[in-house]
Amino acid sequence: MRGLGAAALPLLLLPQLAQAQDGAGSQCNYAEIAQLPLRYAGTALQPAVAGVIDGVPAVMLVDTGADGNYLTMTATLKRDLPLRVTLSTVRGVGGKSRLYSARLKDFSVGPISSPGRKELSIIKSMGATPGYDAIVGAPFLLQADFEIDLHAKQIKFFRGQDCDHTPLNYWEQPATDVPFARTRGHSPNPHFTVLINGKEVEAMIDTGASSTVMTLDAATRIGIDVKAPDARLLGEGSGIGAKRIARWSVPVQSFEIGTEKVGNVRLGVIDSQSEYTPDLLLGQDFLRAHHVLFAMRQQKLYVAYIGGDIFGHPAGIAPWVRAEAEGGNADAQFVLAQAYLHGSGMGHDARQYRAWLDKAVAQDHAEAKLTLGRQYYTEGKYAQAVSLLRAALDQMPDERLAPLWLYNARVANGETELAARELETAFKTQDYDDWPAPVVRFYLGKESAAQALAETGQGSPSAHRDSCAATALLADWYEARGDKAQAAPLHADLRARCGAGADTPQKAAKL
Repeated sequence: MRGLGAAALPLLLLPQLAQAQDGAGSQCNYAEIAQLPLRYAGTALQPAVAGVIDGVPAVMLVDTGADGNYLTMTATLKRDLPLRVTLSTVRGVGGKSRLYSARLKDFSVGPISSPGRKELSIIKSMGATPGYDAIVGAPFLLQADFEIDLHAKQIKFFRGQDCDHTPLNYWEQPATDVPFARTRGHSPNPHFTVLINGKEVEAMIDTGASSTVMTLDAATRIGIDVKAPDARLLGEGSGIGAKRIARWSVPVQSFEIGTEKVGNVRLGVIDSQSEYTPDLLLGQDFLRAHHVLFAMRQQKLYVAYIGGDIFGHPAGIAPWVRAEAEGGNADAQFVLAQAYLHGSGMGHDARQYRAWLDKAVAQDHAEAKLTLGRQYYTEGKYAQAVSLLRAALDQMPDERLAPLWLYNARVANGETELAARELETAFKTQDYDDWPAPVVRFYLGKESAAQALAETGQGSPSAHRDSCAATALLADWYEARGDKAQAAPLHADLRARCGAGADTPQKAAKL
């Protein structure tokens, strides 16, 4: 990519250091060479910037935790990019994923473009369908000094002249500086040392992580037990890699970074499937309470506390999420709708759920259309369900369950032949070689229901969850044909094995 230094932008003179001199007696000039606005994207509301891929606008995740720049399958399928199979893989907290490759005509991050044709890797497997088209990783973000400010929703890039020995904190708040330590792997994202309960752990700023998490190995090493009475199992998380991983919340007596210290907080713990994950990933909850500057030439991190709960887990919806929704962010509107639907710390409210869902649908939000399409299906409004599900799949062509939902809606609407053709096409396009491949084969008449259930999740940590989802999808298949006699025992099995209400379509989709 073209170097950021090519942009002709003004120098930022550090106000409190206007007369500061480095060791050679020269005044430090600190140049802001680029500034990009952030938006919160996807159902995880992750920081993203606008970009362009082959002339088409794109949403790009800002992810210092990524060791390169990648495309998602969503982006490649929407643009019908020819894929080349590679022998390469990438590892994330969810395990390993195969990489494809595609040749692009252009790739731009905000105003920063990369002229000429280029190859970019595509991640095949992610734990959930991402709400972005590309990942902008550490090699791009950290080629200059880099500041992320979630409070102001912007990122900045700097270069300094004669600043090697000058403190670079230009904020009003006092900052602590943390020296870089060694970094495993080939990513430029620096690791550094923090203290948890007085014990050293290796940490990294991960702008792609929704919240701060520690690895299970690190937690065990420093004496934190996820099975202790005061620990809580939160469910499963996901990232790069097909596996969903266990996630806990644990109490921590103290956390220290540089001269900053907080006590009596709770941190997340994940059972990461990657050997490259450092002990601690400082995520967006930490970043919302701090200014953070990566001073790459000085090999240190500047961190300034700006206020708020550093590792906050407020009851109900976070104020910033509600503010995003009220400000017109369709992703936040969908998140708020789901919170009202499931009563996430705020109580179930069907009226508010539908109001926020309709707002997101009105803004052409793909997952909101999937959700409303499924609701219409359960209400017997099959034509409306088909319209919304088809429109959502056009926006999310790598969604793996929605083609099955659309199939059932079409069958119930009397479009059985078209349903089979569409699913066959999706099956070939997506190269199903893992979940829900057995169910797809049953839908297409390639194997029996018993075979599909027997093959689901064999030997995988998510076998129970996938088995519950498969049973719900098989029940849907019979329901769409009006065969309640075959569907009834599947529903009964769901309630017995997977909990009350698990046989409802929306519940099954979440398993």
